[in-house]
Amino acid sequence: MAKYGFSYFGNRIPKYVKKDLLDFKKIGFEIVLHTFSENDFLFYKDTMKRIVSDSKKLGYEVWLDPWGYGGIFGGEAFSGFLQNNIEESQISNKEERLGSVCLNSEKFRNYMKEWIKSCKAIGADKIFWDEPHFYIFEPYNRYPEEFSCRCDTCKKNFYKIFNYEMPTEFNEDIKTYRNIVINDFLKEMTNFAKGLGIDNIICFVPEEAYETGINNYEQISSLKTISNIGSDPYWYGWNKNVQEFVGKSCNEIKSLSIKYNKDSHMWIQSFKVPEGRENEIEDAVIKIKESGIENILFWGIRGCEHISSISSDNPEKVWNIITQIIKKDKN
Repeated sequence: MAKYGFSYFGNRIPKYVKKDLLDFKKIGFEIVLHTFSENDFLFYKDTMKRIVSDSKKLGYEVWLDPWGYGGIFGGEAFSGFLQNNIEESQISNKEERLGSVCLNSEKFRNYMKEWIKSCKAIGADKIFWDEPHFYIFEPYNRYPEEFSCRCDTCKKNFYKIFNYEMPTEFNEDIKTYRNIVINDFLKEMTNFAKGLGIDNIICFVPEEAYETGINNYEQISSLKTISNIGSDPYWYGWNKNVQEFVGKSCNEIKSLSIKYNKDSHMWIQSFKVPEGRENEIEDAVIKIKESGIENILFWGIRGCEHISSISSDNPEKVWNIITQIIKKDKN
């Protein structure tokens, strides 16, 4: 039987968090992902320790997410790192500084290790590496005419690998290089976390998002430091058919999880759900269960009614459908 989970963010008042967690436990949820942003790291560390402790006492499996960290992970959270370290930013092929840190930055990697230490200190058992990516241009069709990173470090590293100067126009070597950089970053971070006794979970953006920089899921999935792989095929956002889009992602993740002996998970979009299309959530759950994915999670609670920029049109209906799906499955 699949385990169900949800993402939790936007509330840092422990007694109200605990009330929500109690309510969701009655529904049948077993996993809670708590976002642990730079803001939380700097100002809510002890609060998060209490929230994590309460979650575990209630029987939840707890995942912590570096939400928006450095602008290289998913999430609606700002990064403060670049405010004080602008020289560590990614540089575009147009020589523009961008709002994401370079994944090669030693300063940022050390900063991330302090975050990982904090995850351990507040009681986390698992880290959820949320959509690691290079800077994503908007509108998205600016890629690959515009890409990153061409900072001095990246240009030097590119030359060492390919024995010629990094071009300003995108090519296959740049595509390969970006894969190498993300793989190296995740290998270092997951090794460090594993050394502290923390499990690592990776969530890949669907392969349609080539601008993210990850075009080789297998390379990262094969890392021995990663115990769980998954993806988030948000079909509403990509304007895709739910069964085809979710099914394709499930098949790819399940195949890799079997090959490399990993647990697997899949996220279901419960934010920005259009009015009249709420029942597609049930279609997604059916598709995921058919694939044999072990963990099914929803982003986020109550149709994301509390975050107006991504709230569903009818968040109450979205949440009622999710509630009924889980209760039916558990009974």
